[in-house]
Amino acid sequence: MKKQLAIIILTLCALTNIQAQEDVLFTNKQLRLNYMNPAYVPEIMYATFTLGGRFQWTGLDGAPRTYYAGGKYFFMGAHSQVGLSFLSDEIGYQYTRNPKLSFAFMVPIGDDSYVNLGVGGGLMNRGYDAEKIKETNTLHTAESYEIPKGTSPDAEVGFELLLQNFELGASANHLLKGTEEVPLHSLYSGYVNYYFQTSEWWRLAPSYFVYNYRDRWKHQLSLYFYYIFDYQWHPNDLFYVGADYRFEYEGSIMAGVNLFEWLSVFYSYDYFFGNLRHGNYGTHEIGLEFRIPQKFQSCFANYGQSKKYTRYTRMR
Repeated sequence: MKKQLAIIILTLCALTNIQAQEDVLFTNKQLRLNYMNPAYVPEIMYATFTLGGRFQWTGLDGAPRTYYAGGKYFFMGAHSQVGLSFLSDEIGYQYTRNPKLSFAFMVPIGDDSYVNLGVGGGLMNRGYDAEKIKETNTLHTAESYEIPKGTSPDAEVGFELLLQNFELGASANHLLKGTEEVPLHSLYSGYVNYYFQTSEWWRLAPSYFVYNYRDRWKHQLSLYFYYIFDYQWHPNDLFYVGADYRFEYEGSIMAGVNLFEWLSVFYSYDYFFGNLRHGNYGTHEIGLEFRIPQKFQSCFANYGQSKKYTRYTRMR
């Protein structure tokens, strides 16, 4: 009975947009930026593949389960990137599938400074697990819950401004109205990241993220400490630890490590301050990022020349 009640409550939450299906808010910025901003260019000299999962309110039946897979490839000669991603989100009896294709164009504007412009499009598919409804509830059907089912086109735009030690980005998702069966509501978000080089070995990075969905604003403050490997010759981040606070309802701790030049692993644990904090074991998010080096050299004369932090670094 408790399992049935939990799934019903979470399904109704999804349908009333308390936890909207197109409103997935990842804690780790590697997943969040890949999913939300088509202008996000993580690497120039590598093709990147990102896998991740968000398991919200673990131990609570019907709680949200989100899976992400995406790949990006930067074409050096064309100053452009093509990305392909797939998001799967489940809550209660309902599921959402969101495959997307994105394109980003990079404009160098100075010493290790760039503007990235991006567009994306795909499909938003929503439905329900009729077998799960049948197994857990003999008194209701999917029709009685009025769970939406169908597919609609989806579109998004975004930009990034990357300066030395500074990142600014914004995006607008779900720009189309959708269909009668699968209505969409626009989601607007933005972020600012700044990097303080506190020593040759440590870097401090405060971050602010904001988004608006259906006239509801949410804010997130984050603070990261990065440990740098071989600062003079190859200033890559060896590992980081961090924490963030989503105003009024959630706090998180985060960590990530570059195990190899081609593999990073990251994790976060979120503690929810609302009523649903009881009876579950918190929210866990884990991800992997693979990097495959490109065989040709950069065509940007100013690429990787700065001694300050820039997202794109290289052996010097």
